[in-house]
Amino acid sequence: MDRRGKMPMRLLLFCFVLLVAVSGCNIISTAKEKQQDEGIKVLIVEFGSRTPIPDMKVTVRDMETNEDVTTATGDIEGEAIVTDLQEGHQYLFVPSSIYTDDSEQEKSVGKVVTIQEDMGYVVLETYFEREEQQLDVPIIMQNPELPHGCEITALTAALNYYGLNLSKTDMAKNYLPKQEIVDKGNKRIGPDPAKAYAGDPFNELTGTYVFAPVIEKVAKKIAKDKNVSLKVENVSGQSAEEIISLVQEGVPVVVWVTLDLSKPTFKEGWWIKGTNRKLDMYRNLHAVVLTGHMDDKVIVMDPLHGYVSHDETSFFKSYKKLGSQAVAIWK
Repeated sequence: MDRRGKMPMRLLLFCFVLLVAVSGCNIISTAKEKQQDEGIKVLIVEFGSRTPIPDMKVTVRDMETNEDVTTATGDIEGEAIVTDLQEGHQYLFVPSSIYTDDSEQEKSVGKVVTIQEDMGYVVLETYFEREEQQLDVPIIMQNPELPHGCEITALTAALNYYGLNLSKTDMAKNYLPKQEIVDKGNKRIGPDPAKAYAGDPFNELTGTYVFAPVIEKVAKKIAKDKNVSLKVENVSGQSAEEIISLVQEGVPVVVWVTLDLSKPTFKEGWWIKGTNRKLDMYRNLHAVVLTGHMDDKVIVMDPLHGYVSHDETSFFKSYKKLGSQAVAIWK
């Protein structure tokens, strides 16, 4: 201050600029803290239609520690706010209410999300609630161990419905008959998919698929080895009405369809060993477990996605294009 007790204009201006700068930093910091406090917005929608699903709980699991860290319940518009997540961390978001409480099944399905600053919505697709389904077939995902093991994974889930507690990898290693595809001269030689799996279901590059007769035999061998009373039947060729009636009677059915229920596509296949017959190889073959039927929709346990609903007509159209293959298992 000068001798008259007044602050010089230059010093006053400097103090004003400093105050604005400090205040500005505080405003920015407060805004960022507020954004963190508000949490991550999760929009829970129905698979396929993307219709918001209200009042569904989301469980968030830390991918590093494999522990549940928080839960949140969506509002009437399907929106849930998840807080206390660390930036840069990976978490598994799971729509918990489609499972029974404390179910181990919820570890096998969900969406892995890396938390980032200024994230938009995490869109979490889910399916019909378990209580609306007829069969409580456990969710078993084929990946990452079995990138081409949908059939044996679907069978494992169907058998575990009866309390067998089987491992998909043990099933694939020790029960699924497999043969390599080998090059002989100018021909690729491999097995008949109705008799053995061609290639290795654990291998992304060499895995292919197998048909209903093999899955039927594997299921029967498991039932015998585990000394359980199960009836296994290859119901290939049955109509949509017959397949649905089995499920309505409490029987899970492994069904062959295409990945997206579209027209089957093919690529260069192989010659069946010991024959003069050559197969075109399916590019989009898939197998699921049919678990329920509501109105004009079927509900399946899909080894790639968990529970999914499909239009009934489209589903059975794909079933027919894959040769109407199905295997039923009941007590």
